[in-house]
Amino acid sequence: MSRTNPYKRKQRQANRTLLIFGEGMNEEMFLKHLHKLYCLDTNVAVRIKKGKGGDSVSIVLDADRVPGGFDRRIVLLDNDKAKSEIERARKTARDRGIELIENTPCLEYLFLSILDSAKDINSAECKKIFEAKYINKKKRRELCEYNKIFPKELLNKKRKTVKTLDYIIKIMEGK
Repeated sequence: MSRTNPYKRKQRQANRTLLIFGEGMNEEMFLKHLHKLYCLDTNVAVRIKKGKGGDSVSIVLDADRVPGGFDRRIVLLDNDKAKSEIERARKTARDRGIELIENTPCLEYLFLSILDSAKDINSAECKKIFEAKYINKKKRRELCEYNKIFPKELLNKKRKTVKTLDYIIKIMEGK
């Protein structure tokens, strides 16, 4: 007689494992929001980690140091740093087999693009506008705030026009 329980569900195993490494806490919270919306019922195990800030090269190196046998390592960076620093980060990522997703100029610009408030402005102004109109600095750590501002219907609609958003969602969906 078999000792296994025929009614016990088998554990689901992921076909692929991904590490998505955000530059800081804001990236981590947005990625967790996307993960909650788009990773359900996929064969992709996504692990989201945040960096400690600093320069772009150190963020890429921190992502490389995360232990685990990931199929893909992806780093989400702001592109508002010096050109030489971004080039060194690109080279370091290329050498270590890490994919870079660059927010030009910053993550808040991506948010404003989704919410139809994006203009041709610099990083500091994007942050100021986003925190004044949508989520203030104190509430940026709360995942429920992202649920209110970025519902799945809006994200699905905007992914057709915002290429960075579409790329991140495709990664979450396992495509």
